[in-house]
Amino acid sequence: VTQILRQNEGVVQVSGVGDQEWVSGEIVPAATYSIDSIDSNQLASNSPTEDKLASARCLHTTGYLFGVFDGHGGPECSQVVAKRLFDYVAASLLPRAELRRVVSEWKAGCPVPLTMVYNDPSQFVSELQEIYEASLMRYCDNLLNSITQDFSMEEALIGAFLQLDSDLSREVLENQHSSVLEPLLRVAVSGSVACVAHVDGPHLHIANAGDCGAVLGIQRQGAGGGWQALRLTNDHSWENSSEVDRVLSEHPPSEADYVVRNQRLLGMLMPFRAFGDFRFKWDRDTQVNVIQRYAGPNNIIPHCLTPPYLTALPEVSYHRLRPYDKFLLMASDGLWECMSALNSVTLIGEYMSGRQTLQPVRFPRQAITLREIAHLLEQRQKGLCLKPVDTNASTHLIRHALGGSDAGLDHARLSHSLTLPPEVRRYFRDDISIHVIFFDSNFLRVCPVEI
Repeated sequence: VTQILRQNEGVVQVSGVGDQEWVSGEIVPAATYSIDSIDSNQLASNSPTEDKLASARCLHTTGYLFGVFDGHGGPECSQVVAKRLFDYVAASLLPRAELRRVVSEWKAGCPVPLTMVYNDPSQFVSELQEIYEASLMRYCDNLLNSITQDFSMEEALIGAFLQLDSDLSREVLENQHSSVLEPLLRVAVSGSVACVAHVDGPHLHIANAGDCGAVLGIQRQGAGGGWQALRLTNDHSWENSSEVDRVLSEHPPSEADYVVRNQRLLGMLMPFRAFGDFRFKWDRDTQVNVIQRYAGPNNIIPHCLTPPYLTALPEVSYHRLRPYDKFLLMASDGLWECMSALNSVTLIGEYMSGRQTLQPVRFPRQAITLREIAHLLEQRQKGLCLKPVDTNASTHLIRHALGGSDAGLDHARLSHSLTLPPEVRRYFRDDISIHVIFFDSNFLRVCPVEI
């Protein structure tokens, strides 16, 4: 069980200067370390998994980007969006002069990386890479030619999401006689929801399109302590009444019986916002000329009369981090189907207390009294009962999501879930992908308000 659970886990230490994974090749040093470390993990249900995790450092600004991408109809869209979206976001955040310099160097044949991606060495084939780079440069040119306005983080994130989705469509339509049409079309007919976090010092922005979720773990102050979960995203599905109203309002009343049917968009799609899925976005002529021509008539959606029905428009939220904001949990809906936000936060909070027992005792300073040492050891003794099996918070969460019961962790239940045959596994659980981003409370405690 443990070997299976730990197969895809990853850890990175950000706060401090010892982590060469994040430091080497950086153009702008990270000036604000509100992030201490990140624990990540994935457990597949589909084969191959349709989820994708991404983490990156913005090379020309001081922010970090984290994303959870949950694909459907195949893994292609989530994989492509996860590898491309961060560059679109990073370009949107660049000051005009810096963006102009980057574009001029690209056009001179010296590509300038915008992000440094953690733990993903994969590359696109050269033909696709050329198409994707051309689209990114076109977006950068559009940013340079746009009317200068006061910078808005919300508008930057929205623009990046919508432009990438638009490019995914255009790239198919402009390459219908190309040798790479098939992979471009596979991306277009599959889809992916996306939840992206941008962390820069005390500033946390979340852009969400679909049904992944982000929750802030807050440690209550005062006697008793305890944990509080602050949900930072809304699901874009039939369970969100305002989202249903939005979709219905965008189409004629005569279509009301078809737009949302059987708790799905046009009776077929669970999320109401997503990248790709251009069968729900293209007009019928385009669907016939592109999708039916290459994928067959069964892929044409009935009652698709007034597209688009689907959008990649993200809902953006902002939160200023405080010293008692201890971590950010981002996960695909595979976790939220098994566990509530509060239970997840409480489990990670208990894990944080128990994890201290896995490390050697370190005194905070040299001038410490015996009374303070006794108190420190007493707190450590209390944490022994919470000592976790795992050294990764995401793994710890997956273990409890699949093996938790009213009586505690049930190993037989967990083992059964992990050994289900591939052909039936999807009926019992979905792909699960998790980031746990731990914040540096000491930094947040002394961080100036104006940063």
